Amino acid sequence: MATVTVQDQFNARAPEFSLVMQWRERVPMRLSSLIRERVMLEWERQADNAAPSARPLVESKAAQRASITPGENKRARRPAVISGEDAVALALRGFNKNAYFVVVEGTQITDLDAEIRMTPSTTVTFVRLVPLVGG
Repeated sequence: MATVTVQDQFNARAPEFSLVMQWRERVPMRLSSLIRERVMLEWERQADNAAPSARPLVESKAAQRASITPGENKRARRPAVISGEDAVALALRGFNKNAYFVVVEGTQITDLDAEIRMTPSTTVTFVRLVPLVGG
């Protein structure tokens, strides 16, 4: 089995550890499958409340609005409840709209159908892009 280390990075900040996934060594995985696996792991952790809640890979505008009540601090958001499949669809749309990009072993993967060969120490970084204020 290959241990896939998943990191998150916001803009130019240093990558931060997010989670570890297991995958069959040298068995190709499409980028879309990698995103699906990551999102479903996050969704299951949130549903189980087994792990501290982390910011999901992508969050819908409706979920952002629904998670804030009037007078509530934006930093104290509650995640809106959506299905795992809806979360996957949202993440795949986010990738296509350049909300984030994916770097595997130092190479940016730009095609959801691209095959990635996992090795015993593959590192995947999800770089989330935060829009600049005013433009």
